[in-house]
Amino acid sequence: MSTPFRRIACGILSAALGAAAASADIIRVQVAGTVDFNVIGGGMAGVTPGAPVTMAFDVDSTNFVDSPNFPTRGYPILLSSWAMNVAGVNVPIRNPQPAGAAYFVLRNNDPAVDGFLISSNIEFPVPITVNIPGLAPDHELDFLRTFNDGTPLPSLDILDALGAYGTENLSSFNWTIGRFGNPGAAYSYESITITPEPGSFIGLAALGLACTLRRR
Repeated sequence: MSTPFRRIACGILSAALGAAAASADIIRVQVAGTVDFNVIGGGMAGVTPGAPVTMAFDVDSTNFVDSPNFPTRGYPILLSSWAMNVAGVNVPIRNPQPAGAAYFVLRNNDPAVDGFLISSNIEFPVPITVNIPGLAPDHELDFLRTFNDGTPLPSLDILDALGAYGTENLSSFNWTIGRFGNPGAAYSYESITITPEPGSFIGLAALGLACTLRRR
């Protein structure tokens, strides 16, 4: 990029940073895996083991609820950002949730269960509600990923948890969809990534730093 165009781009970025500073710091959470088994019908009929599964959603890093009893913090999932795909089948989230908010929960300083979960409770795994295309009843989604190496997360601040987590130091995981506590489909966990949305203040700040370094 030539110097004049770079200056224009950095100027536009600076203006964007000023606007973004007044907005939320949006964080994108993405989970990937494969189908372990599936007996759910409707739009998921015929989904076979080994098919790809992805799940993604946003949270606001400044909006959270801390548990008064356990080392956990729940970040309400922005339901409009939800995207889950199982072998090409879209699995929408129930909006609004019948039990209130759906949280992305961080658990730290409790080595037996440190890690991440999706729950309608900020302390324990409690399913959230999703819909299966072609089926009227609500379905329950559970997700949990824990570590086996003590306290891998430096804090309950999601900004301290940015990064990618594969199967290393994996203690346990649970990723299912079902009804009444009975899984109708189970998914093998492969990875979870936690990154700033490019348009958020954090993402723009990283680009702003690059512009600053180039000018120097």
